[in-house]
Amino acid sequence: MDNKAQECVRIGRYQSCLENGTLKFYYHQVGDPSGFYGSMDAEEMLGLLNLLSRHKEDIYQAVNAKENSRYTTGM
Repeated sequence: MDNKAQECVRIGRYQSCLENGTLKFYYHQVGDPSGFYGSMDAEEMLGLLNLLSRHKEDIYQAVNAKENSRYTTGM
């Protein structure tokens, strides 16, 4: 990946960009002008990725439970 490369994606309520090895993310609620901006350097991102990898099954179960509740409640 080129050092100048940037990739941005919307993940749920978060606008996230990976730029020069740094993860930048921004969140704000509709109707609320204040928001949250954060960033992680490459080392911090690796720590987050390790945490997420260790708990991958729990994350999948939570997503599946949320999807199942949408079908059972009709949302």
